[in-house]
Amino acid sequence: MRTYRNLLISALIVVVLTVAAVPLLNLTAYTPARAAEAYIAAIEKGDAERAFSYLSGPTPSSTLALNREVLSAAPDLPRDAQAETISTDGDHATVKLSYGLSSQTQSIELSMVKLPPSAGLFDRWAIEQEKWPTLNLEVSGSSTATVNGYSVAAGEVPVLFPATYLVGFDATYLKSKSERAEVTAPGDAPKIELSPEPTAKLEEAVSEQVTEHLQNCVKATTLYPAGCVFGYDTDNEILDDVSWSLTREPQISLTASGNDLELTPSTVEVRIKGRYRDIVTAAEHDFDETLSFVLGGSVVVRASQVSFEPRRLGDVSVK
Repeated sequence: MRTYRNLLISALIVVVLTVAAVPLLNLTAYTPARAAEAYIAAIEKGDAERAFSYLSGPTPSSTLALNREVLSAAPDLPRDAQAETISTDGDHATVKLSYGLSSQTQSIELSMVKLPPSAGLFDRWAIEQEKWPTLNLEVSGSSTATVNGYSVAAGEVPVLFPATYLVGFDATYLKSKSERAEVTAPGDAPKIELSPEPTAKLEEAVSEQVTEHLQNCVKATTLYPAGCVFGYDTDNEILDDVSWSLTREPQISLTASGNDLELTPSTVEVRIKGRYRDIVTAAEHDFDETLSFVLGGSVVVRASQVSFEPRRLGDVSVK
């Protein structure tokens, strides 16, 4: 009985001491500055999940780059964080935070907000973000890119700060040099413009589509093959069907043009044969002519799909 009473008394003493210590701990250990330093420590370790517990903000539009894998693959992460609480006003505070990133010391002021207490006793502070820092990715000819080696959709990509990100493109059909982007504070939104270069695989895929398009066109038996960028103009009456053949294939190469990939203009020659009746003399004749035109077109890559839209540049000449 005495043992039970002693244990109860000991437990009560612990509770009393803990409750009595809470104000002191909230003033020394659970401060806005300590929360900011803990956040940076989590980022330094690549621990995105723990870093989230020190953030208060809107739901991100995308979480593709908000994970441990992307963060851990960053070429530079913060270190040597030091924070100082500048002011406190009820549930809000301002903290001055300094840290090292990419051989430079960064210093920013953060807005902090108090969250519901931990265990009902200890203060919890978080960095208040009105909006997420983002990488604004503009990628010519593609709807995706890579951040620290991981695929994301182009456009505004929410990320964690502070960190250095490598943005680029290296896929089956497109590749580009990596661009470095530093995100050092909430609200940062660096713009990265990428102009991926076509790979040999892409040129091969486009070449196959161009060849298929032209081969289908020359199967036609009319003066204006449906869906094709060439045709034969005449005022004479054409008798029966005509026949087409491809006599000069285009040279396939690709170039970037603004936000699109374009087929480099190349000369194509097709041959048309048939028989006509002269509208003046009514005499019938065979004809055999070669048409020359410049073929261009746009190329779009989405995920693993390649599409080619042919376009004729200039008029068709007849030899």
